[in-house]
Amino acid sequence: MSRSSNKRTSGSEKAADTLGRAELAAEFLKRNRNYRAEHAQMERRIARGSIARQTAEAAFARRWGLSFRLCAG
Repeated sequence: MSRSSNKRTSGSEKAADTLGRAELAAEFLKRNRNYRAEHAQMERRIARGSIARQTAEAAFARRWGLSFRLCAG
């Protein structure tokens, strides 16, 4: 039995069904309070000149699992 036969499918469930993995992950992070706070802190440090943008973004990406290995192929 499909879930729609038992209950109405919520808007967020419908959106999740249409998003790819990358889009779903981005949406999750966008709603994550800790992610947003760390991102804002990183931007402030960059603006103050405390850290280079490339260095800060690379560290931020690693910390949040946003770094991907390139596949040979």
